Amino acid sequence: MKIFTAEIKHGDCVNVLSDYRDNTFDLIVTSPPYADKHKNTYGGVAPEKYVEWFLPRGKQFLRALKAA
Repeated sequence: MKIFTAEIKHGDCVNVLSDYRDNTFDLIVTSPPYADKHKNTYGGVAPEKYVEWFLPRGKQFLRALKAA
């Protein structure tokens, strides 16, 4: 039987994921601000700045996730 562990981290994934080696995770769950969709809850990111905001995070996701 394979044993799985779970750890919940709170923070910006750019900072949190930088502490881990490449190909560390099988799954990453995050709650991005969805380009002002939840502006009152998260503070939001303006739609015209969303891609610029997301790209460094996407780079960390790809680096830290194991290949499928």
